Amino acid sequence: MTIGKLEISGGFALALALLYYLDGDEIVPWALTACAAHELGHWWVIQRLGGRVTRMRLSCSGAELRLSAARPLSSGRMILAALAGPAINFALAGLAARLARLGAGERLYLFAGLNLGLGCFNLLPAGWLDGGRVLHGLFAVLGLEETGGRVVRLCSIGAAALLSAVGACLLWQSGGRNFTLLAASLWMWNAALREERQGNAAAW
Repeated sequence: MTIGKLEISGGFALALALLYYLDGDEIVPWALTACAAHELGHWWVIQRLGGRVTRMRLSCSGAELRLSAARPLSSGRMILAALAGPAINFALAGLAARLARLGAGERLYLFAGLNLGLGCFNLLPAGWLDGGRVLHGLFAVLGLEETGGRVVRLCSIGAAALLSAVGACLLWQSGGRNFTLLAASLWMWNAALREERQGNAAAW
């Protein structure tokens, strides 16, 4: 399904429906708001820096921004655009926590935690996450783009392996109830394989 520049895959719609059905604590709307703010932060900064987003695709693998090849961003500007998403999340986390302390509602602490977790997760040095893009961009600024690509690939594997190990430990210690981190690590391995097959030059 396509709405303007937004493309929604069938898998994403099915996964979202399943999450809503299983969401007895009503966490999904807050998580979706945090994710939407993250992607809009990227989008806004890309536009402000002279780039152009041609399409946003939502799938089971996450959100993907397609950038126009006719209006490329420099490595320095790509770093700023990559940092914009986590920066929005950290700002929202601080604002939500402050409002919660002022009595605006306990659920705002949940929103603050979701934004903080999302921002930190995206700063991991994996090639398909913002942290990986920042790391690769720093090498590119120094004229070491190929070296940066190799370093980021190694960091991607290391981050996925570390999350897998920690996630497995949490799953075992919780008696099979806490599988969130393990699921995130499986998503990272899937993203790594997809990146090797397709490359990520045209996608954000």
